[in-house]
Amino acid sequence: MSSVPPASGKKSLRGRSAGLILIAVVVLASAVFVIKGLTAAGLTGTPGTFTVADCFPHHSSSSGHSRSASHEYDCDGSYRSDDGETVDAEASLSSIDTDHHTGTRLAVQGHHDSAVLSALSGATYTLAGRGEITKSFVIAFSILLLVPLLLLDLLTGFGETGGTLRQWRQKWRATAGTRTRTLVLTTGGVILFGTLVVSPVLGVVLAP
Repeated sequence: MSSVPPASGKKSLRGRSAGLILIAVVVLASAVFVIKGLTAAGLTGTPGTFTVADCFPHHSSSSGHSRSASHEYDCDGSYRSDDGETVDAEASLSSIDTDHHTGTRLAVQGHHDSAVLSALSGATYTLAGRGEITKSFVIAFSILLLVPLLLLDLLTGFGETGGTLRQWRQKWRATAGTRTRTLVLTTGGVILFGTLVVSPVLGVVLAP
């Protein structure tokens, strides 16, 4: 099997550095959802109960002037840890999948006492349960699907050519029989397996 094509090795040092930084950013973004999955499994945070007071449609904003409704909900309510030591009368859950009625009690993990965990999870409370675990890991693996493309660019320098889709196909065909193609396809296959198989399994295995 031949080595990585030299024609693809013209990527500049700046381009390689940018590629490595992008890969690191993607991995970090994926890690955030891994943490959310572990939190939903009860492996981090403080277990407790969130009692819903009110839920309303979540709104996302692409700019400061436009807001659009989504199929997710934000809920206000109260939180009480299972050990009774922590009570939060002004708790909230954001971007959850279901519109819950007032008085609904939800199992959650609280991490308001950990600034690091709250920052990485992007919330003070995380819903616990199999569904949330699976969803978090599916998102984590899905984000990583960008890595094979970034690897291809890193190894071939395609991104610096500003090429068209046709040129991209030609560059991809040029990797036939090389370690570049093997690496890209293997990485993509492993990540896809994680998305479709590993995530649901983790949802079952890690469910509290």
